[in-house]
This record gives sequence, structure tokens and C-alpha cells, in this order.
Amino acid sequence: MIVVLTGFSSSLSSAWNIISLILIFIFVLALAYFSTKIIAKYQSNTLNSKSNIKIIESFRVGNNKYIAIAEIAGQYYALAIGKDEINLIGTLDKDNIIDRQSTYNVNKTSFKDILSKVKNNNSNEQINKESSELFEDDNKSRDKNEK
Repeated sequence: MIVVLTGFSSSLSSAWNIISLILIFIFVLALAYFSTKIIAKYQSNTLNSKSNIKIIESFRVGNNKYIAIAEIAGQYYALAIGKDEINLIGTLDKDNIIDRQSTYNVNKTSFKDILSKVKNNNSNEQINKESSELFEDDNKSRDKNEK
């Protein structure tokens, strides 16, 4: 009788250990998720939405060398960015700047919508394939019957 109770308590403690490990794992995942959200907001400068400095576009020219277009207080500048220095190439007119967000027709559809469309297309293709196979089988059986 004592052995049975001891086995029961050890299985209860091992179950508690597994549950606590799962809870700790979920906590660590949640912590990682929210910390990456905060870091992403910080890096994309959305925490300070009233910033006067914005990098419009950058292009890598060589190893640690970039050409960038920056908007500073409403003026556009072409900058040469190196490892240890930043040089002003010149100022740019606002008319010459191409706004990539307006030129690209970006649909803000969710992943769920895209996935449902793909599922519907795949199911429609499967139905079409099955119906065409049935149609072909019917035609083959008719041909055999006619001969």
C-alpha cells in the first residue's frame, strides 16, 4: 500500500514538473514576442512619429558604402555614407523623388485572406480535375461499349 502511494506522489510531482516547464516555455515565448514588437517599433521610428529625419531610400554601392536619400525638415538630401563619414552629395527637388509606397499598389490583405483564396483555388482545381477525370472515364467506357 505504501509503494502505491509513493508511486502516485512521484507521478504527481513529475506531472507538475511538466506543467511548470510548459508554462515557463509559454512565458518565454510571450516575452520574446513582445520584446521583438517593441524593438521593431523602436527601429522603425514609430515611437517617435514626429521625427524630422527620415531615410527615404538607401542603395549599397560597396563594402560599407551607401548612397541614401534623406528627408530632413522637409528638404531632400543625397548622402554618401561610408564607414566613418557621411558626405553631402547635394540637395534634391521634391518633384524628382519617387514615392515607392504610392507607385507600388500594396494591398493590405491579411494572411488569412490569402490562405483562404489559395485553399479555394486548390479545392476548385481538385474538383475540376476530378470532374474531368470522371468525364474522361465516361467517354472511354462509352467508346468501349460502342466498339
